Amino acid sequence: MVSFKKIDNYLVWGIKGSMFLIPFIPLVVTPSALFPYITGKNFAFRILVEFAAALWVPLILAYKQYRLNNSPMLISILFFTFIVGLADLFGVSPYNSFWSNYERMEGYITILHLTLFFMIISSVLRCKKDWIIFFNIFVAVSMLVSSFALIASLQAANSPQFAMIYGQRIYGTIGNPTFFASYLMLSMFIAFILIFNTQRRSLKFFYILLISINTIAIYYSSSRGAILAAIIGIGMMGLMNIFGKINPSGEKLVRKVILSSISIFIILSVSFVSIRNADFIKHDRTLSRFATMFSDDSVQNRINTWKFAWEGIKERPILGWGQENFKGIYTVNSIPVIREQIWFDRAHNIVIDWLVNAGVLGLFSYLAIYGAVYYVLWNAFQKKTIPRNEALTIVIALNVYFIQNLFTFDTINSYVLFIALLAYLDNIYYMKEATDLNKFVGLNKAIIKSVYVILPSLLLFSIVIYHVNYKPFKESQFIQTINSSDKDKSYSNVLDDFKSILSLRTFGDDNVRQIMSSMSFSILHFNFLKQPGALDFIERTVEELEKGIDRNRFNLDYLTDVMLLYNYISRYEPSFIDHTESLIRASINLNPRYERLYFLLADTLARKKDYEEAIEIVNNIVAHDPVNDIKYFELALIAILSSRDDIASSALEKLKAIRMTEYDYSSADNNIPLEAGELRRLSQIYLDTNRFYDAIHSYQQLIAYLQDNSPEVALIHFKMANIFHIVGDRENAVKEVKKAAEIDPENFAVKVAPFINSLNN
Repeated sequence: MVSFKKIDNYLVWGIKGSMFLIPFIPLVVTPSALFPYITGKNFAFRILVEFAAALWVPLILAYKQYRLNNSPMLISILFFTFIVGLADLFGVSPYNSFWSNYERMEGYITILHLTLFFMIISSVLRCKKDWIIFFNIFVAVSMLVSSFALIASLQAANSPQFAMIYGQRIYGTIGNPTFFASYLMLSMFIAFILIFNTQRRSLKFFYILLISINTIAIYYSSSRGAILAAIIGIGMMGLMNIFGKINPSGEKLVRKVILSSISIFIILSVSFVSIRNADFIKHDRTLSRFATMFSDDSVQNRINTWKFAWEGIKERPILGWGQENFKGIYTVNSIPVIREQIWFDRAHNIVIDWLVNAGVLGLFSYLAIYGAVYYVLWNAFQKKTIPRNEALTIVIALNVYFIQNLFTFDTINSYVLFIALLAYLDNIYYMKEATDLNKFVGLNKAIIKSVYVILPSLLLFSIVIYHVNYKPFKESQFIQTINSSDKDKSYSNVLDDFKSILSLRTFGDDNVRQIMSSMSFSILHFNFLKQPGALDFIERTVEELEKGIDRNRFNLDYLTDVMLLYNYISRYEPSFIDHTESLIRASINLNPRYERLYFLLADTLARKKDYEEAIEIVNNIVAHDPVNDIKYFELALIAILSSRDDIASSALEKLKAIRMTEYDYSSADNNIPLEAGELRRLSQIYLDTNRFYDAIHSYQQLIAYLQDNSPEVALIHFKMANIFHIVGDRENAVKEVKKAAEIDPENFAVKVAPFINSLNN
């Protein structure tokens, strides 16, 4: 039977138990959910913090000794939380800013949970012993993560389940090599802190072993930012030991390791520059990434994104755009027509990201946290409440953490380590002995008060966990499994499934809408319009996409996908053309320098038979960049729709000339200047304009381009059979349908006899 005399003990141990589970979060992977390396970890973190909060509230209401001190660290974090809240509230999409999305799982809700996490552990972990246990769990789990990643990399060649989706870069249970390295790097500094807090040589050896394993794992992650930051950290620690006093307790061993590492690094750096083109460097994933750092496309893409971000910062300098609205910067930048439009949702730079998210005030509030760190550390060092080496290790850890974030951004794995380190530092100055949990506490007003608060607090926790965690997690599971659902389901049944999941009304609705949009594209592309429920499915898709437009009115990535679908629908439903045109023109008003919109507008106008304006619009875009082959292809499509063969032929000839010169298409085996996606679009345009023999010729080029016997090639043969049927060429129609069945008998064998019978009718 629970004794009310020890109610504070039960609350404290319940909170500690929840907090001591948080270091295990990096091990969580949820294959049943969308983004399995992200969603499960974040929902687990939120649930643990919420449960701890449900116990913590009655604890601090009843017992003053657990209430927080008005420390500089707490004030700085609360100030940051307040400023980011303002930025999100007055940003371009407060809903997105608060809830984020499945891919990132950040937003203001994560900021609130991290702030609450800081407050809870600062309140309850009051003695050094608690922190040593807490940090030991962190570093032990990090060794499990790094060891698993290294073992998995050895198994990758022979075991499909360990397939490396990042080539030779390892990522463990974190799911991304860069995030993996960031997490391990912070864990290594926690291990250094533990080294300075133990006298046992066996433990020191264990921590050094752990650091070594994590270092190897970081190397094989090939994460340049984290490796550079770690090298800088090693240099800082080396300087610390060179100019510092030698202390006992095995620190000579640490000094030797660090100084040796610095010497080896200097030698290797000089050697690397001189032999960077050697074969062994080219064949080593990590070394080759450093050797090609300044010519790497990913580096150039980030630099371009930083330039884009700067224009967005100038547009909203005070409070920024709000979290999860980074794509809003594309509305104030020129977006040229390129082969593949890349939409970044982060700058991969902590300074630029917070300037975009929350403006100058947001960046200042973030940097204020570091200011509080240095202030608290200096005061603790002056009052001798923290050893010199430990203080410098924390400074170096946070500096390195900041440096590596100049090349990436945080995930929950590194966030919890960062916040735990801040809370530990906050407690150093106010460190108290733990409450004697065995001490008899008399039945008094405090105990009664805590009992009265516990039940409402747990009830609130139940409500929060259902709406904040259960519903969105269930939706993520639906999204993850929808592609593997029963293929025999009619679109009516599939639509019922979508309606059911959308009834949950969570932040994952946009992901559901994207899937509905993709399925609607398939219905139109494969001409499944006559299948039961297909038209209803497309109609509901449009309704759902319309709901997302207001929330994403500054997200040109989302709007572009919507406009592409609407444009496709308008080919089959002419009454939809005006609505499509209206959305395109609204998007052009949002960003008149987004060139792709003009091609969509021209296509829409051509379908309205406003041919002159359509061609004029595209000609103006082509004139701005007369050596852009993609623009000439778009001009050719509009000209074909407009029955201007002279313009179409001229545009395709110019496209061919550019590609033969710049892209060396003449050396390709098939010697075809158009790519697969372009041939698909060209074939469709010919079909739309009833130019059947031209469509057949384009399909034949596409088959030659693909050079395989894939299901798509089978489908192309089946389409060609239908075209030959339309033009009355029975012999070729039969030949093509049989070819489709030969390549893909599962889908087309049953169609051969009915198709041939239809030729005789």
